[in-house]
Amino acid sequence: MEIDALLKQGLVTQANTLVDAWLASEPEQLLAMQYQGLTRLYCGDAAGAEASFRKALTLAPDLPRNQANLGIALMAQGRYGEGLPLYEARYARNISAHDRVSFPELAPERQWHGEPLSGRRLLLVREQGYGDQIQFIRFAPRLHALGASRVAAWVSPGLAALFSSVAGLDAVTEGAPSADDYDLWCPLLSLPLLLGISVPQSPGKLPYLQAPARTAYWRQQIDSWAQGRPTVGIVWAGSPGNSVDARRSLPTELMLEMLAARNGRIAVSLQLAPLGMDQLERQCRSGIIPLLDMLSDFSDTAAVIEQLDLVISVDTAVAHLAGALGKPIWLLLPAGPDWRWGLQGERTDWYPTMRVFRQPTPGDWQSVIEAAGRALSG
Repeated sequence: MEIDALLKQGLVTQANTLVDAWLASEPEQLLAMQYQGLTRLYCGDAAGAEASFRKALTLAPDLPRNQANLGIALMAQGRYGEGLPLYEARYARNISAHDRVSFPELAPERQWHGEPLSGRRLLLVREQGYGDQIQFIRFAPRLHALGASRVAAWVSPGLAALFSSVAGLDAVTEGAPSADDYDLWCPLLSLPLLLGISVPQSPGKLPYLQAPARTAYWRQQIDSWAQGRPTVGIVWAGSPGNSVDARRSLPTELMLEMLAARNGRIAVSLQLAPLGMDQLERQCRSGIIPLLDMLSDFSDTAAVIEQLDLVISVDTAVAHLAGALGKPIWLLLPAGPDWRWGLQGERTDWYPTMRVFRQPTPGDWQSVIEAAGRALSG
């Protein structure tokens, strides 16, 4: 479908125009309403997206995908009390397989729904991306106080060493847990709802992560490069396989334009996604030090970030990591960002050390780069 192709390229305004034309000819077309909600959301119109998803729900009130999307539109407007319960529909069994957040290894009857823990062992379960897990592991320390006798986390590969620093976690594993090791399990992104937390106004104690290893090594390495000069880490692109990557990632030339104003700072690339040889050569010619092959996991990345004066990132796991470590982080966002970042403002309660630079209109990275460049040169 042409709309899907446009969205994959990040051309959200053009996709929205096509959807509006489709609905003009077929006003009761459910699929068109769903697309309209998505394209409005990606254009930064969360209120319009809410209207579209609500209309879709009048036609298909039991469709969980519509419920989850409405929850996202509400949370993008800061209406967490309304949005979080609807967002639970993301793992409903009758959602299409490609949309569903699923936990096939775990018994449905053991899922925790907020009942008293009363000495039971709770397993926190990974879901979605690395950034999601880094953001929501902050709520783990609250669970022992609710009566859990043991709190463990099952996380994605590369996170276990980092999460060993989280207070309140008794164990962290990257392998599928045995059913004998827990009594109840809970998806990480369900914790705010089940804990009755009004997020993000109650984000938890910060920082809640620490670099557990190789800190001394990276301090010596960064100091040898910087020679007393300020340092900045940069991430300008996410995983190419992510469905929203075209909207969130910066072209390399714009990243280089921004860093041209870095005012003597030593720049290191914290880019985790693989780069083509031409991009690697361009960053090296621009004096940016690539670290990809030197980073074994997120604990290594954390140890590097601990030594830096500033991190600048598009919406990737590294942005969450810098915020969770309590380090200064500048986040570069598209006009219709992920729900957790809201729709306006330079600050977010999720991470007090974060400064947000937003596109004024969809696709306008130039304005973002110019604003960040001015801030860098100041």
